[in-house]
Amino acid sequence: MIRIIGGEAKGRKIKSPPGLKTRPIIASLRKVLFDTLGERIWEAKVLDVFAGVGTVGIEALSRGASFVVFVEKDPKVARLIRENLSMLGYVDKAAVLVKDAFRPAFLESYSPFDVIFLGPPYGIKGIEKLPHLYLPFLSPSGVLVIQHHHKSRFDFPADMRLKEKKAGENQLTFIFLEEG
Repeated sequence: MIRIIGGEAKGRKIKSPPGLKTRPIIASLRKVLFDTLGERIWEAKVLDVFAGVGTVGIEALSRGASFVVFVEKDPKVARLIRENLSMLGYVDKAAVLVKDAFRPAFLESYSPFDVIFLGPPYGIKGIEKLPHLYLPFLSPSGVLVIQHHHKSRFDFPADMRLKEKKAGENQLTFIFLEEG
């Protein structure tokens, strides 16, 4: 079981599948994520891609996000997201989509997003393409966050401000769009 670490659902547990089928973001890295996002999460429209059991998106809802879209390819794991949302009373503030994250055109009707979180499995092919696939769905003042192995590298356009936070072999890269 995974415990929510902040907001109105702080301390509540959510279901996760047995074994290593999903790789939930650890509590210390979630703390870094939400401490860095700060007030940006309040009333934000959030996209949680490679959602697993929805830990990041549910944490965002607990901290005041207005709506979260979860994208998870595995239907059984997506069912757990729905169960967790129901258990916490967040069903009306979320959409759970069983889709391929490398073909994000289905997000057109949901965008733009204030916060996009990408938590792909480590070692997945095509990770370097992800920022370019998702930046078009970001609001002009939004932030895109990628959880990745600290040795993974990306090529970002020059007009973006980056912030990196490391925790062991894990890294969060925050990509801020510059307004104007």
